[in-house]
Amino acid sequence: MNQNLHTTLRQLRLSGLGKTLQVRLQEAASSRLTHLEFLELILADELSVRRQRQLEARLRVAEFRALKPLDDFDWRFNPDIPRKQIFELAAGHFIGRHDDVLFVGPPGVGKSFLAQAIGYEALKQGHHVRYRSIFDLVRDFLEEEALSQRDRVLRGYLKPDLLIIDDMGMKALPKQSGEYLMEIIVRRHETRSTIMTSNRPLEDWGKLLQDVPTASAILDRFLQHAHLIAITGKSYRLKDSALTKPQATNTEEGKASS
Repeated sequence: MNQNLHTTLRQLRLSGLGKTLQVRLQEAASSRLTHLEFLELILADELSVRRQRQLEARLRVAEFRALKPLDDFDWRFNPDIPRKQIFELAAGHFIGRHDDVLFVGPPGVGKSFLAQAIGYEALKQGHHVRYRSIFDLVRDFLEEEALSQRDRVLRGYLKPDLLIIDDMGMKALPKQSGEYLMEIIVRRHETRSTIMTSNRPLEDWGKLLQDVPTASAILDRFLQHAHLIAITGKSYRLKDSALTKPQATNTEEGKASS
């Protein structure tokens, strides 16, 4: 590719096209492509590069904690997980309907994995996604209130097409936490979608937030259009732990040491 063409492509910000142009020129010559076919190919290259950049940018903004694609999930470990429902959510139609999702179950059964995997599929579909644990959320508001920037941090939680709030129920939260969470849920209700995960049953939320009326109001609004997915079973994180493996009997230990 000559320098003038290279400079022109750079000025037009067509770097994706520039990366593949030499290969496409050779392909056009060997396959005797028409001008229209060649143009379609190089424009598709540029579009592919731009889409990848947009995905990477949205991924940085999402701030996933430990992103893994849905294909990596071990469905065999907890076979009762509603696989069909998970893949329906991954298709993203619930976001268009502004529905919400609530995963409930003990720690380690895959709630965070599935929530983030669904979020990643939403990113690939062009949606803006943000992931925060409930502790991140509370800390964000506490820090910004001290700086009188509460409205700014609130906008960051209201803007995404899909907000994921993880780890509800890991421990009790500061008393004002219910106020922060309620404003987010109320303001996003029927305008944006939210996924939440909870390690504790819903009746415990009043204790967790130290505010029973606020917890009831949050759940009343959130569950109105929510897909509730209860997951039971063993902890995936402990599956290879010594705690989950049968211990050797005294007889077996004696044989092993003899």
